[in-house]
Amino acid sequence: MSIPKNTNRISNLIRLLDDRDEFVRNQVRDQLIATGEDALPFLEMAVRTENPTLQVMATEVIQAIFPKQLGEKFRKLAHSARGGDIDLEAGMILLMEFGHPRVHPEEVTLALDQIAAKLRDRLSSSDSPEQAVQALTHFLFNEEGFVGNESNYLDPDNSYFNKVLKRKTGIPITLSALCLLVAKRLGLPIVGVGLPGHYIVKYASPTNPVFFDPFHKGRVLQREDCIQIVNRTGYKFEEHHLSEATHRETLVRMINNLVAAYSQSGELKKAQQLKEFISILLNSPQSFSAQSS
Repeated sequence: MSIPKNTNRISNLIRLLDDRDEFVRNQVRDQLIATGEDALPFLEMAVRTENPTLQVMATEVIQAIFPKQLGEKFRKLAHSARGGDIDLEAGMILLMEFGHPRVHPEEVTLALDQIAAKLRDRLSSSDSPEQAVQALTHFLFNEEGFVGNESNYLDPDNSYFNKVLKRKTGIPITLSALCLLVAKRLGLPIVGVGLPGHYIVKYASPTNPVFFDPFHKGRVLQREDCIQIVNRTGYKFEEHHLSEATHRETLVRMINNLVAAYSQSGELKKAQQLKEFISILLNSPQSFSAQSS
């Protein structure tokens, strides 16, 4: 990070963060938040001081700046989309930063690369769609041990991909994303399918599409199975439910799941911040609505 031009001003503001006058403290706080990213190195140094009041105030400012900073990253992602869609992996990494800001994005990318490398030799260009799906799902859900988290479905960490990779548990949409991102590295035409209430994936063969359910260890689904899933959620099945979900839809749906989880646990500030990210994504050129899970 380059040295800010207003270094002296920021340093002076930091020194006033623990001023005895509450009005001064609030004014300084607002100015530091408005300064944004340039103030972060100075605030992080303040957190490491031995002054407990300064530590608390600096931490509060960092927590106020971070969502704004992340919102700008989501805005760049939304408007850099090629062909109207976004980079799903990049979006999931941004979402991960919200819940686990200290995690390095490279860890996720490397883990996915390693999973794909282990699987690559088991695939052949002559594989049928069914064979390719069987190889992918057997490896991920039997050998690697990824599983749907049925016992703690609303745990926010089911939606943060670093935790999904580490704990090997997730909800339908994040386990489906695992299949999508690994398949992309292997050149497999596997896409998301946003059934209402239960996200699945399919091998997008023009003549022989294969639907499967990553939340249930990659169980292959017939068209009738998909219709039953939709009906169980209270929706009336429509043919478009079997269409490919865009990456933008998928990311918004992931964020909606987190909004529901944090609203349920009473963490309303986090839920509101996540809603703002959704608004950013929906206000870009391609907008739509998305269900959960």
